[in-house]
Amino acid sequence: MKKKGLFSHRPVTVTIIAVMVLLLLMLITSGTRTVSWVENAVGVVVTPIQTFAQTVSNAIVKGVRELFNTTDADKENAKLKAQVAELEVAVESYEELRQENERLKDLLNYADSMDSGTEYVTATVIANSNSVWFDMFTLNAGKNSNIDPGDPVVTGDGLVGIVTDVGATWCKVRSVIDGDTKVGVIVERTRDNGFVRGTLASGSGDDKLELYFMPSGSDLTPGDKIVTNGLGGDQIPKGIIVGTVSEVMRVSGTGTDETNAVVLPAVDFLHLEDVMVITSPGG
Repeated sequence: MKKKGLFSHRPVTVTIIAVMVLLLLMLITSGTRTVSWVENAVGVVVTPIQTFAQTVSNAIVKGVRELFNTTDADKENAKLKAQVAELEVAVESYEELRQENERLKDLLNYADSMDSGTEYVTATVIANSNSVWFDMFTLNAGKNSNIDPGDPVVTGDGLVGIVTDVGATWCKVRSVIDGDTKVGVIVERTRDNGFVRGTLASGSGDDKLELYFMPSGSDLTPGDKIVTNGLGGDQIPKGIIVGTVSEVMRVSGTGTDETNAVVLPAVDFLHLEDVMVITSPGG
């Protein structure tokens, strides 16, 4: 017959090991123990379970307390936060209105400087072409405001462009920096007449203007002011500032010399918002 090993009686073996562990715990804690060795052994097994249960319980109690027992201070704090958020929105709205008021005030001041009898409509830009520049854009005024194609568009800084298409409540404007725009101008200092056209379509990719068809002996210098001359059969009144000469070029043609120049526009074509459409020139 085969001999039975020690571990062939597993229940007995497990019991012996458990008793030995308990005796060992009793010996280790006998010097400082204030409870019986049986209680200590049970505590070793039960404590981790109690700790976990207590953690879960605390979390549940905290959540319930926050949900149902919100203090008056918490309610007041939430109310104050909501009021602060409302005030921040109000401040932003006030600043937007303030800036709009400043822009409209500039337009009205400019209107006061126009010839008597000039009729105009203020309008807001509601869309522009897919470009950083406002070379083509749409206004929120049209036939309902007596706007017609060819009407000039201005700001307090100067000439913006010309109305091209008109709907019932909207119109489209081609700005002076667009390559298809041509405007008759005069040099304020020398009184020489010429034309300006935009350079966007010519590949320069910026908002400059080209001054051309100037007399060969024209005494242009950087810094000269360029204004509309009121000629050419268009509806643009005389004396609206277009820009300032930044560079002068002498161009040799077939038999005649021509003076051209680069003109920086007076209007900021990156930040157009409110404009004025002149529906009927005075004077």
